[in-house]
Amino acid sequence: PAGASIGSRLDDLQGLTSSGSTTMNQPRASLPRLVVFLILLGILPASLIFVVDLIVHALTDAREHLSDDSRHGFFPGYLIYALTGVVLCLLSTLYCYLWSTDAEGSGIPQMKSIMSGFYDKCKSALSLWTLAAKALGLVCAIGGGLPVGWEGPNVHISCIIAHHLSRIPWFRPLRRDRALRLQIMVCACSVGLASSFGTPVGGVLYALETTASFYLIPTFWKSTLATIAGAVFYDLFYKTPLVEAFDNTSFAPSDYTRSQLLAFASLGIAMGLMGSFFVKCVHWVYMVRIRNLPGTNRFVLVGMVALMAALLQYPVDLFRLDPRMAINEFFSADNMISLSWVDVFFLVLIKFPLVAISIGLPVPAGVFIPCFLLGAGFGRLFGEVLKSIIGSTIVPGGYAVVGAAAFTAGVTRALSTSVIIFEVTGQLHHMVPTLVAVSLAVVVANSFNRSLYDTLIIMKGLPYMPHMRRDRTPEMRVRDIMEREVVAIRETADLETIENLLEIHSLFESFPVVSSSGGALLGSIRKSSLSTLLMDSRAGDRNGAARAESRKNDDTETIGGNRPDKNRSRKDSLLIEPDISPLIVSDDTRLGQVHFMFVMLMPTHALVVQRGSLVGVITRGDIVASDMMAN
Repeated sequence: PAGASIGSRLDDLQGLTSSGSTTMNQPRASLPRLVVFLILLGILPASLIFVVDLIVHALTDAREHLSDDSRHGFFPGYLIYALTGVVLCLLSTLYCYLWSTDAEGSGIPQMKSIMSGFYDKCKSALSLWTLAAKALGLVCAIGGGLPVGWEGPNVHISCIIAHHLSRIPWFRPLRRDRALRLQIMVCACSVGLASSFGTPVGGVLYALETTASFYLIPTFWKSTLATIAGAVFYDLFYKTPLVEAFDNTSFAPSDYTRSQLLAFASLGIAMGLMGSFFVKCVHWVYMVRIRNLPGTNRFVLVGMVALMAALLQYPVDLFRLDPRMAINEFFSADNMISLSWVDVFFLVLIKFPLVAISIGLPVPAGVFIPCFLLGAGFGRLFGEVLKSIIGSTIVPGGYAVVGAAAFTAGVTRALSTSVIIFEVTGQLHHMVPTLVAVSLAVVVANSFNRSLYDTLIIMKGLPYMPHMRRDRTPEMRVRDIMEREVVAIRETADLETIENLLEIHSLFESFPVVSSSGGALLGSIRKSSLSTLLMDSRAGDRNGAARAESRKNDDTETIGGNRPDKNRSRKDSLLIEPDISPLIVSDDTRLGQVHFMFVMLMPTHALVVQRGSLVGVITRGDIVASDMMAN
């Protein structure tokens, strides 16, 4: 099997070492074009995200108004609230079902797969239908009362916008550079998060940790520029009465002392345990869905969960509170005004299983904000208990801040949640305890399972190059797993052979070229080049990419036994000239080395040689496992 041009991928990565303030293989004249693109990439997704947020608030307010018990009474209001929630949530999963199932869930797992080299397997996740299903489905899911977040869908929305923005004719030259195209997708992921919280630095780092298989250093300034544009938009519009935003905290320097570091470390360990348990709960929900048990039809399941959420949330105003408002209350350095520690306890008790179940539903759903809310609740409870034991020297709000960062890190395994929390709160008083707690949470959670995003990649059957198949080990040799039956073409082939090759293997993008005697690998040729060669030959064109001429004398050799002259070929035979430098490995190469090459270069395959002769081929499917690769 053959795939995309490996030689061009090598050229892209070789360009990474070149000097210049623009990007590899891009002329300096294209810098203004790139800057304009990055600014638009920051503004356009932020605008759409803001519109989605406004509509969500409008839907939420409308449901609250329609179900107001002071107008209809408690039970009629209860019924209206439940029915409207169920209808909206069913609409959310209906949009995904009709338009694009790729819109379900966070969207970050698909982006991780695409940026590990599987664009060809996941390109449907970047369609405009997916964008429509994601945006409308997110509006209906959150507006319907499901406790899901929007940062993951926002990342997905940003990537779709970046993909189609780069197709505008003026920006199309930016797409021709594969490495630059990869950087643009990473920038889009950064913008999605920065536009959700107004955190440009945290957005860049979070995208690096959660979506990138490796990081190209020239990406940093591009991501920063795009996220600053998104953050400026956030600062202009979110910090208004239109929508709820995060408030800066007001902790005093004396609110944290070094003697409390052990308590913060204990909180980090606890949040790591709770984070890994949360991931396990989401895994269980997906397992139930996969087994197709009775009642697990998408509409039945979403309707049941939406009804359960409405029944639990309507009697208690606290459960219907915007999560950002609740988080602001938890983060307060003073005593909570509208909530008590009993309210916080029941909020966490009800929200934890509800969030875990909702994340696994076939609707657009992010995890960051719900995890922030749960972590802040855990931390606030922890701080309130310490305050009741030790005294007023303990400020529970500080533990809420650290708990939010640590629990989110325990779920996502991203250390950058600490940077995001610094930008959200606008303070660094709890920098050391936050970093300690987040680090411990990640270490503890990693000892039990993978991150939520990696778990979802496995559950969804998405291909992801860093995940090696379970039946493969780095110590194995290429000859142990390579495919020995290789489709190749000899350097001299007749028209009928080429026609049959192109017809039978129409999905191949290139073919290895071997010598007519001995099977030595000479290179590869693109399918398009073979097609052009075939058409030129039929038309009698002697100036094709791979020239072919009739040989006047059969078996005529040049002096010294050298290769025959290109202008003296056998009758009805074509001389095939390779036009690709394929990725080549020896059959004795360790699989760990080949896996690293595939992660870095993102090829679809590598040709295997032994003493110069082609003996096999190794593909992505031989290294990583997924349902898509099996298909």
